[in-house]
Amino acid sequence: MHPKVTDVERLKKQVRKLAAGSVLSGGGADVGLDLAQMAGCLVRIAAGYGPLSKTPQAIPQDTLIWVLDGYAEIHNNAGQVINVSQGESTTLTGGEAYRLVFPQLTIFLRVEAVGNA
Repeated sequence: MHPKVTDVERLKKQVRKLAAGSVLSGGGADVGLDLAQMAGCLVRIAAGYGPLSKTPQAIPQDTLIWVLDGYAEIHNNAGQVINVSQGESTTLTGGEAYRLVFPQLTIFLRVEAVGNA
């Protein structure tokens, strides 16, 4: 039997602490905790702060970004910006290039396709 997640706020606090340690060390934050792998997907609660790259980077698999707290700017190779606020989500297409920017500390759920899903 798999353990059940019963306290999302506790998980969000843990990820905030991980992010704070990274930011206090002098950089941006790109940290997270893996929650589960099921039905061909990896589920991760993550925190981001600042730009995660200088230019758009290709992602290997389709990825869902669902913002739990905060705000994200997702830049693509065409120069378009997708703004995602708390409670909103977007899907990033595998093989495409994206640059994630978090103007404030942002907690989000990241669901990635893995394997032959």
